[in-house]
Amino acid sequence: MPTYLSSRRSATVYDGVTPGVHHFPDATAVLISSVLLAYLLPARLIFPPLTTLGRPGVIVGFFLIVWWGLSRLHPTLVTRGQQPMRWALAFYLATMGMSYIAGEARGMSVLEANSADRTILMALAGAGVMLAAADGVLTRERVDHVLRALAWGSTVMALFALAQFILRIDFTTYLKLPPLLTFQKDLIGFDARGGGGLVRVAGTAGHYIEFSVLMVIGLVVAIHYARFSDTRRGRQIYGTLAMIQAAVIPISLSRTGVLALAAAILLFILVWPLRTTFNVLVIGFFLAALIQVGKPGLLATLRALLFAGENDPSVQGRLEDYAFVAPYIKERLWFGRGVGTWLPELYQLLDNQWLVTLVSTGVVGVVGLAVFFLAGIVVAGRVRRFAASERDRDLAAVLAVTIGVAAVSAFTFDALYFTTYFITVHVLLGLAGAMWRLSRAERINSSGAS
Repeated sequence: MPTYLSSRRSATVYDGVTPGVHHFPDATAVLISSVLLAYLLPARLIFPPLTTLGRPGVIVGFFLIVWWGLSRLHPTLVTRGQQPMRWALAFYLATMGMSYIAGEARGMSVLEANSADRTILMALAGAGVMLAAADGVLTRERVDHVLRALAWGSTVMALFALAQFILRIDFTTYLKLPPLLTFQKDLIGFDARGGGGLVRVAGTAGHYIEFSVLMVIGLVVAIHYARFSDTRRGRQIYGTLAMIQAAVIPISLSRTGVLALAAAILLFILVWPLRTTFNVLVIGFFLAALIQVGKPGLLATLRALLFAGENDPSVQGRLEDYAFVAPYIKERLWFGRGVGTWLPELYQLLDNQWLVTLVSTGVVGVVGLAVFFLAGIVVAGRVRRFAASERDRDLAAVLAVTIGVAAVSAFTFDALYFTTYFITVHVLLGLAGAMWRLSRAERINSSGAS
């Protein structure tokens, strides 16, 4: 049954749902549609009139920012009360706005100006997703609905990747729906790496690194529901989803995926019970053994990539990027060259979102992005501290860890350019705000009742 926002407020209910009162629908279903469209459709499938902004999941984000804005004007639709993620988002968007003004003052080429406009519009779509999650997901049960959709969406993406790896057939090429949806450019396809006939695959994601990061995030979410689903069957189902996602992380042949997985597991060891840690590690070793038997060279290739160091051309290229961009950073240190204006076709491809942010939006923009990520982590940490149940404490840890993994992974690719990652991060940040709002309401209502 759908969950609704009350049209009247009880004196003892804060940002919650009052039973027995007429309600308005919340944003959960629309938010889930954005997540599923991002994961189930190929990243380069767009609605042609909107070009790079035409991914279906992003279009839903534009709808959500309008929905949120209109809901703020309605006396009963609006979600009242403090919401730290709104302030973090406002600060982040303000830094982007200042950089946009600085770029206009510098004078931009047509390509740069168009890209700056697209970046601002994309940020607004992301804001719609985040605000809908923070203010429009009204109950704890609905938070679970969104995250379960994310777990299922990432599993479908994993199955596409598994089919690509085993059969060498990219089934995502059959998902276009012309003229409504068409491919903006050729799909990323397969990339030979490491010899022995091994190829990298990305499922429906826009890049192999993006795919590996999304799989780690989906895995962490699935493990939570494998532990805390209400029924044994539910726990078994999500345990299976978790194993599927864990199994496909190596086939991206991405250092980022392995390091993100290791970081997530190490962080969870600090909060998981000893038995849970033991079970996860045993299953991990079992999956590694199966992969070694099924594809003997895969793990060896990953090990070689991890320990290649500066001898790896990819690592060398990333190190050379710092020297290349240093003069541009010094020239416009505080506000950068203008948000969205660092274009590979004009300058150079930087596989580092934080470096792209520094050169395009300056120190102020980096602070804005860092505050955005850190706010989500801190808010989730506060939820974990005050949560009444083990299930809520674990979910808060899941949100904090996945946001942290996403932030750190952004050092290895231009992350915010990839829309599935972009939507996922904004959903996670928004749900951290939703959990903060719900846990605070529970504390206030409990103290009021007592």
